[in-house]
Amino acid sequence: MSGVAPGAVPPDYPRVRDLGGGVLQIDTGHHGNPGTIAVYAVPLPAGGFALVESGPASTRAAVEAGLEEAGLDPADLRYLLVTHIHLDHAAAAGALLAGSDARLVVHEAGAAHMIDPSRLMASAERVYGDELEGLWGRMQPVAAERVRAVAGGERLDLGGLTVEVIATPGHAKHHVSYLLPDGTLFTGDSAGVRLQGAPVLRPALPPPDLDLEAWEGSVARMRAAGPERLVLTHFGPVSGRDAADAHLAAVLERNRAWAESVLAGLRAGEDDAALVRRVQALEDAELAAAGVLPGLRQRYKVTSDAAMTVMGVKRYYTKRGVA
Repeated sequence: MSGVAPGAVPPDYPRVRDLGGGVLQIDTGHHGNPGTIAVYAVPLPAGGFALVESGPASTRAAVEAGLEEAGLDPADLRYLLVTHIHLDHAAAAGALLAGSDARLVVHEAGAAHMIDPSRLMASAERVYGDELEGLWGRMQPVAAERVRAVAGGERLDLGGLTVEVIATPGHAKHHVSYLLPDGTLFTGDSAGVRLQGAPVLRPALPPPDLDLEAWEGSVARMRAAGPERLVLTHFGPVSGRDAADAHLAAVLERNRAWAESVLAGLRAGEDDAALVRRVQALEDAELAAAGVLPGLRQRYKVTSDAAMTVMGVKRYYTKRGVA
C-alpha cells in the first residue's frame, strides 16, 4: 500500500467510547464518515447529564442512539454546551433540547442565532444549496429563557459539576472552550483537527470571521489553564499535560503555515480554483508524509475542507488589506 507507514493500524469506530473521568464520546458517524464529528456526554453529580456539542441536525438520531447505548435517557439531558454555532457543532441543539428541560450554554454572540436560527440557515443555504438538508439538517430554535449566554471567564455550576468557560476566538469570534475540574478541556475547533489513528494536526480556517491574532491569545489562555487532556470535536482526546501543551503550541504553527501558503498564492495572482488546488496539494503532501491510511486521508479532507480554507483565509487577508 503505497505511502502507508509500516505497521499503520486503522482506528476502530465504536458509537460510544468511554474516555475515562466520566466523559463518554459519541460518534455521530456524520454522512457515513465515522471518527470525524463527536459529541461528549458527562454524567452530573446531581443526576442527569450534560452534552458538549450537539452535532449536526442530520445526526440527531445517531446521538440519541449513542446516549441510549451508554445507558443515558435523552430526556435526562440537563445542559447542552456548544463551543460555537457552526452547523457541525450546534445544529442539533434545538432538537435535542426539545426532548428535555435542559438549558443551552453558548457564547453571547451566538445566542441570538440559536434563539432564531433563520439568518444562520439562510446563510448556510447560500453556501450548500440543495445539499444543506442531507449534510447538516435544519437547526430548530431554542426558547430564549433556556439559553445561558457566556463570554469566557465564567465558572458554571452545572448540576454539581464546576465548568470553567475559556474565551477561545479565532476559528470563530463566538468560540468558547470548557474546562472540567480534572483538567479535561473541550476545545471545539480551537485546537484544530486531529483524527484518531493519525498524527496529523490540520488547521480549521473557515469563513466568515477567521482571526489568527485572536487565535494566538486563545492558545495562550488554553495553555495557561494547564489542561491534563484536550478533547477535540474533530476528533477525540489528546491525553497527558505535555502532549496537550505540545499540541496547542503546534496549532499556531499549523495555522500560520497554511494561511501563508494561501497568501503566497494570492500574491501570485492565483484564482480561487488554483488556490484550492494549492491547499489540496499541501494537505496531500502532509498526509502522505505521515503515512496516513487512504480512508483516513479522505476523512481529513471532509473534516478540514480545502475550499472552505481558501474562503476563510482569503477573507481574513482581504479584510486586513494584505492581499
